[in-house]
Amino acid sequence: MRWRVILSCCLVLFSAALRADVLETLAAREGMAGQFTQEIISPEGEVLERSHGNFSLLRPHFFRWEILTPDNQLLLANSDQLTQIDWDLEVVVERPIIETASSPFQWLLASRATLDSAFDISLTGDAAVLIPMDPQSPYQRLEIAQMAETVWKLVAEDRGGQVLRVELRENIDRPPRIADFVAPLTPF
Repeated sequence: MRWRVILSCCLVLFSAALRADVLETLAAREGMAGQFTQEIISPEGEVLERSHGNFSLLRPHFFRWEILTPDNQLLLANSDQLTQIDWDLEVVVERPIIETASSPFQWLLASRATLDSAFDISLTGDAAVLIPMDPQSPYQRLEIAQMAETVWKLVAEDRGGQVLRVELRENIDRPPRIADFVAPLTPF
């Protein structure tokens, strides 16, 4: 009887050790690439906008967000520069990335130590809820969850109650490359 109790305790501890902290799992990755679906939801729950496209993230400062529908845009973050190309409007905008202006996507690239210093973090299963410690933060709540081995969910609620919900479907056969973060030449 006693060995069953000890075995049960060992199994519980072993299964808890196998289920890693979702933020540690994310922080252990050098990068990821794949497809995304993004929704912007009003405080009343109405879907205001839905878009689809491709993404690439590469630590520490590289980010590619290519919107394919409903319009055609490309956002590239390469260290300290943000480039936005709107193919439909034929506009290219470049601006510096301000260290203090953190988007939910920049938090995906942050180290666990950085997250611990900026947020009150609650872990439940394969999800983490992050509440900013800075009362001036544009977001009142972030949630990062691993839905499956290659599927991630990011939910960011701003101070006005509007929600950005993003699902990332990672393509493990095609990791991100530095070339992904170079702005293409445009005819405009």
